[in-house]
Amino acid sequence: MANSAQAVGLRDQFIDKVLKIPEDVDLKRCSRPRIAKNPFLKLEKAGDLSEEEISDEMTRVINTYGLAPGLSAVLCENTPDSLSIDNLGQKVDSALYTRELAPTDSKPHWADQLLPIEYKRQQTRGDPFDDTKPGVEADAKDRKEVRGQVISYAELIFAVQQRLHLIMILVMGRKFRLLFWDRSGAGVSLSIDYYEHWQLFCEVLWRISVLARFHPELLGMDPSATRIFPDDPCWTEMSDVGVKCTDDADHKTRELAPGELAGDKPITYAYVRKLFRASLEKTWPRYQLEVPDGENVRKFLVGRPYFRAKGMTGRGTRGYVAWDCHAKKFVWLKDAWRAHYALLTKEGDILAQLNAAGVSNVPTLVCHGDIRGQTTKTPEFWEMMHPLDPFPLIPTTSTSSQGPSSSSTGTKRKWTDPAAEDCPLRRHIHYRIVVEEVCLTLPLFEDGQQLVSIIYDCALAHYEATREGFVHRDVSGGNILILPCIVTSEVGRRFMIWTGILTDWELAKGLSDERKPRQPERTMSALPGTWQYMSVALLNRPTKAVEIPDDHESLFYVLLYHAVRYLKSNCASVPNWLEDFFEDFSYRDGAYECGARKEHAINFGELIVKARIPLQFKSPLDDLLDRLLCSFQAYYAIKKYDEKQKKASILTELPTTSSSSTAQATRPRGRKPPRRMPTVDKQLLAQLPRAPPKKRKETPPPTAEDRELAGSVSNALALLHLLHEYTVVDWAADDKEGDQVPADWFSTKPIGPTYVPGNTSSKRQRRTSVMHSLPAILNAPESPTRRLSRPRKAKSTSPQM
Repeated sequence: MANSAQAVGLRDQFIDKVLKIPEDVDLKRCSRPRIAKNPFLKLEKAGDLSEEEISDEMTRVINTYGLAPGLSAVLCENTPDSLSIDNLGQKVDSALYTRELAPTDSKPHWADQLLPIEYKRQQTRGDPFDDTKPGVEADAKDRKEVRGQVISYAELIFAVQQRLHLIMILVMGRKFRLLFWDRSGAGVSLSIDYYEHWQLFCEVLWRISVLARFHPELLGMDPSATRIFPDDPCWTEMSDVGVKCTDDADHKTRELAPGELAGDKPITYAYVRKLFRASLEKTWPRYQLEVPDGENVRKFLVGRPYFRAKGMTGRGTRGYVAWDCHAKKFVWLKDAWRAHYALLTKEGDILAQLNAAGVSNVPTLVCHGDIRGQTTKTPEFWEMMHPLDPFPLIPTTSTSSQGPSSSSTGTKRKWTDPAAEDCPLRRHIHYRIVVEEVCLTLPLFEDGQQLVSIIYDCALAHYEATREGFVHRDVSGGNILILPCIVTSEVGRRFMIWTGILTDWELAKGLSDERKPRQPERTMSALPGTWQYMSVALLNRPTKAVEIPDDHESLFYVLLYHAVRYLKSNCASVPNWLEDFFEDFSYRDGAYECGARKEHAINFGELIVKARIPLQFKSPLDDLLDRLLCSFQAYYAIKKYDEKQKKASILTELPTTSSSSTAQATRPRGRKPPRRMPTVDKQLLAQLPRAPPKKRKETPPPTAEDRELAGSVSNALALLHLLHEYTVVDWAADDKEGDQVPADWFSTKPIGPTYVPGNTSSKRQRRTSVMHSLPAILNAPESPTRRLSRPRKAKSTSPQM
């Protein structure tokens, strides 16, 4: 959460901004508790008490004095929730609940919490923030651990509930803070002594109760998501449609029997219903979600998400197998907080254009849209703390005679203004999209030939999309999925086959539109895409625009990754090889670049297991990978040569100046200092051998064969022809080994550079290259070990059996 916490003054700004009671609330109906004296007298020396004693007394005071009318403060620090909710067994000290949902079993009941409360005994060591620092985040180890703890609590509540934001109370001895979490970051109040300012703390609790009663959305509850309880008819409907049905179709590849799955009746695959049934866990809350459909709103029923992106900040993507209340069928629903910038196209708008153009092998849009204008608020807190200068030092043509503003806070920012771009917190807007296809994840492919066929299908989708003016820009293993479908041969035989689907078009961009900004929150160095599958050119040139060959190279890496991980080969240590090729990176001049093994493969056109031993699968895949790799090698060599020639032609066109005029222009003014010449024996000097002038070796121009070879990956039709060739050759059907990365495998390599380049005495940056694993250093845990990243699960149309 670095640079995501902003200190906000509690007395005026934070309460008025976060806990402001709207004018439509009739305060006559909101009686305040009558308290004549400090109710926290027993906590005068809270620093001498244990955390349990502080939480017990604070909970007693809140309930006994009715400081939060209509709510119950409940201790929940002893017993964790079920593993289906939280496999880490976390236990927040207490929380505020509505009285209807207040638990009695001392468990946290994360799905029901309105506002969590965490207690720490020590005011300094237990405080994860520091009011004396501009960034407010404390550096001490104990304080970092507390910060990680409250972040983990917030992330869990966002995972289980449908939240816009979350307010949390953190009590540290005799002081407390209010924390505000959303997908952009965290707003942090100043640390306040609740014993001395007990009226203020009582005011905070009372306002929370008023908002919970009249405007729960201001406490972060999503009004577009309706909680479903067992006595609701929707609960019964979800349970009924989740029951196993004998009419559901088997999705396994095969030739269909005469009359099997014939007719116009819609097909429901058994795996889809099974996935929906698995989402209906007893302890996981169920919701009815709204999704815009033009001028209308459609409703969908969901249980536990099949996919959930980890982390508190960012898009927070969740994918559901959902039940369409109107069409009465299963669909795939994606809930996310997309980047909120001008000129960015919604994923649903892109899919609508692709569907209208008849592009093959892409999801079919049902509906989509931003949800009720819900945006993240923490950037506004940053705005309050960093107002614009009312008198910027820039030239102006204005002739206005208006005097200085009377405001002492400067000029208010507007999020449509370019000046707001200096805010370090990304602004997000809530977005949902629904598509028809509920797919299988790529690791479920049956054999090597089918894997190549799936890659071919997605290459075809990519080609047809480029014909419509779009480049995907995020081809990865998680965005290539499998969809069972029925095809009929020319002679009338019908088959169940698995086709590839290219999903997740949220980063797609028009080929001719250079104005649209990149979405910087997805990857390192503000690059679009997924690090493991990005092209060498993109990894080494952060400012490079994504071109069609970059996506083709990503398709190659998806094929290679899944082949090495799941097919039989001569690779003895699959986890280490995958880590070295896909996860490693170079650190040069303060920037992250492509790892050595991937770059070597492209530059030399070879895949090495170890000690010059080539990677082999003993199948047609060897020939395909070799041809693709040689084509990429030729493509990069030609690009390098052409760029060099272009630079040379530009230099020859530059105007030249005579040597005499140049010498005269550069001669320093004033008296020239005498040059000191050493005494040299001229005869000895004449006998010394003269070094021949250095001749720079000229790179030979690419041949016609080289350019034809490069065309196999730069030309989409040539790539399709090459891939299709290997979908029809004879191929062994038993070449799949299964997942060769153990679930408990951990890497021992450090995350990120152990040495950050400094400056030499001449002030020039020292050039170094340090090899490390996993480029996600910005979100790296403090632990020195980590797991190999799993193939990213689908976020558009996913699930796995």
